[in-house]
Amino acid sequence: MNIEIRPVRSKKELKKFVTLVWKIYQDDPFWVPPLIVDQLKMLNKNAGTFFTFGQAELFLAYADNEPVGRISAHIDFQYEKYRDERSGRFGFFECCNDQAVATALCSHAEEWLRAKGKKRVEGPYNFTLYDASGLLYSGFDSMPVVLLPYNPPYYNDLLVNAGYEKAIDWYAFMVRDTVELRPSFRRIRERILKQGIRIERINMKRLDEAVDYIGPIFNEAWMENWGHVPLTDGQMQDLKDELKYVVEPKLTYLAFLNGECIGFSLSAKDANPALKKANGRLFPFGLLKIAVGMKKIHRLRTIAMGVLKEHRHKGLDILFYLNTIEEGIKMGYTESECSVIVETNQRMIGALEHLQAERYKTYRFYQKEL
Repeated sequence: MNIEIRPVRSKKELKKFVTLVWKIYQDDPFWVPPLIVDQLKMLNKNAGTFFTFGQAELFLAYADNEPVGRISAHIDFQYEKYRDERSGRFGFFECCNDQAVATALCSHAEEWLRAKGKKRVEGPYNFTLYDASGLLYSGFDSMPVVLLPYNPPYYNDLLVNAGYEKAIDWYAFMVRDTVELRPSFRRIRERILKQGIRIERINMKRLDEAVDYIGPIFNEAWMENWGHVPLTDGQMQDLKDELKYVVEPKLTYLAFLNGECIGFSLSAKDANPALKKANGRLFPFGLLKIAVGMKKIHRLRTIAMGVLKEHRHKGLDILFYLNTIEEGIKMGYTESECSVIVETNQRMIGALEHLQAERYKTYRFYQKEL
């Protein structure tokens, strides 16, 4: 097999980069096709938000002139500013089950980063930590929830055999409607509310205001998490745009004390079963299929939770989880995924274990010295 790696230079090649995944996953029942229009915008250097604070090169692998793999090499200037100037990133990794193709893709991404002065590579990021990033490492027997990645098991072997090693793992936990909540959790909630903390659900008519509360708390509360950097204004706007379609307002909470927002919990409907039916296209019938499918959603995802540092250890995380579970069951949700939680966040992992949450998926990031 004659393998050739080419950088993406034209709109036609970018379309091939995006649609290659249909070839890779054509027989996989758990894969959820991405919306093609969203992917094309995200990867467009003139339109994608990432390119306001980063730069990237996209590569396609061809075997006998047919696309068989892809990868990006990119630099995140936000990450350089807050974390590490020596590391570059790779992402959007998709590949046929062929080590020679995978190694060739990685080598081209590494060479591009090396030419930019990078000494280390980490990924996959598509483009940032808060996009659908990481490789699914365990838990291949079910569909991923909205905004999380999915891949064949062999991808992990391809990267290890290309010289990569584990950087860190992130976990997804599942809480089901059969959970038996401890009476002590309700006592914690009562104690918190007696302290004058007020809990509000978000109002969709004032979604921008809610995100304006969430953004600064998220940026502060997550600074101690592995790899976190503050969201840019453009990313905040993207968040507002995405939440309009998937947020579950009755299960998304803001906590206030003396008029100040001190914490939040953000939950979304798992739109993936509906998106799967659209097969990547909004027209002519994709939008209708998504709209019909969204009415049948019974799975939830708690995407993010944050509490200002001076108000941690008060039990607000327990209150948020308790409210989400109790009210979610009343609304007909049968499962709620809490994800993703970095393996070093033992406090959050402990809270979920107390809720009898099952750790059912692991997402891994890889690294390599250049």
